[in-house]
Amino acid sequence: MPVTGDKEGPAPEYAAPTGFIGPLDRKKWVVVGGGIAGLLAARHLARCGAEVTLLEESDSLGGRVSSHVVGGFDLDAGAESFATRAGSVATLLGELGLADAVVSPEVAPAWVVSPGRSYPLPKTGWLGIPLRPLSRDVRAVLGWRGAVRASCDVYRPIGEVDPYVTVGALARERLGSKAVNLLMRPVISGIYSRALEDLPLAAIAPGLPADVQKHGSLIKAARSRRAVSAAGSAVQGIHGGVARVTEALADEVRTLGVKIRLDAPATAVVPYAKGWRVHIEAKGIGVQRTIKADGVTIAVPGAAAHELQPDIIGRPDHDDKFVALVTLVLDAPELDDAPRGSGVLVSGNVTRAKALTHATAKWGWLASEVQTDEHPHRHVVRLSYSIEPGESVIGHAIEDASRLLGVNIAAAQVVATSQVQWHDAAPAKVGSLNPAPGLHLVGSAAGLSGIAAIVAADAVADYR
Repeated sequence: MPVTGDKEGPAPEYAAPTGFIGPLDRKKWVVVGGGIAGLLAARHLARCGAEVTLLEESDSLGGRVSSHVVGGFDLDAGAESFATRAGSVATLLGELGLADAVVSPEVAPAWVVSPGRSYPLPKTGWLGIPLRPLSRDVRAVLGWRGAVRASCDVYRPIGEVDPYVTVGALARERLGSKAVNLLMRPVISGIYSRALEDLPLAAIAPGLPADVQKHGSLIKAARSRRAVSAAGSAVQGIHGGVARVTEALADEVRTLGVKIRLDAPATAVVPYAKGWRVHIEAKGIGVQRTIKADGVTIAVPGAAAHELQPDIIGRPDHDDKFVALVTLVLDAPELDDAPRGSGVLVSGNVTRAKALTHATAKWGWLASEVQTDEHPHRHVVRLSYSIEPGESVIGHAIEDASRLLGVNIAAAQVVATSQVQWHDAAPAKVGSLNPAPGLHLVGSAAGLSGIAAIVAADAVADYR
């Protein structure tokens, strides 16, 4: 089901016991970026005994894992859930004292809306791959012919699987066009903002090409992945919002002695004989300051990381793409019965929005907070968009929400709106997490996307 604002990308392919911290010879570190990846890195380094300064260019921490007030409610501004795979986030939440706040989404199917039809996604699937292709709900979408075509994957020999094969190429050959276009494309494109034909299979799940080779089937590999996922929902949230993770991490790193500097945009990371110099712009006065450090961890989007050190850090291929999340608080009795379940994925040119989450249908704790005796029909809806930098798409949101939810929402029913934007954080291949001695990449700079992938990578980080 759609998780607007948060893209759960690949977890690291390497493995080590949780809590592994590796060698740490450099004692003075600067972390550039105050999102969850930067906070985790600062925590990691400080627990190793390093002296850490964290620089954040904005006036608040969290980035995509932050909150904002819309219509009087403190709501997640970005990520509103996390993937449960491997249990890495559960371990972190236990350490932060948030284990009891973990909640699962309501049981409600996500829908797909295309130019010609609207339909609920099948119950048994993994990233849109139908695990039981002949089941009734799959046949309702694909028809008998499409379902039988997809089921052939389980019985056909597979041959050699190219480790660099794209999702689109392999899935179309194994499952057929209907399964790809009606099930996989809306799910995967909604998560990664990339065409299936341009998205490597390994980007959606590291090691998946080898798994397909091992099992001899895309469906069997998907079943295996689903079977080893944490019990219950594939995603979970936090009562009160996922931004509570940022707040808890910030509290801990301050306790560990990390110096947090807000409104401190780094402009360059420059090597010198004894380590690194980080140049910082003093906002409003045009003056630069410099911090010297033994090591630097970069926790900003890939394009920004490249600008900090263009000679060492390569430019990502999606550096010109931005995404926006529009939040609507509505008084809409038409939505009380959740007509499109937990949300909608878009297939084709239906709306400017690429996905919608009906947040009050997805999260019971949120519905209980916003739906009061005075306002029993209040709902929160979130829509995600691909945009040009600085572009406002709030004007599209009411019409898009109406089309995707199958109801007519009037402007008078809108209580409040908000838009936030970020660089697109689609997963990307990065050559090295340590491109130079004392320089370490995490989060988006490391090609990772999503809370689960970032937390898992932090658990095995090796700072050199």
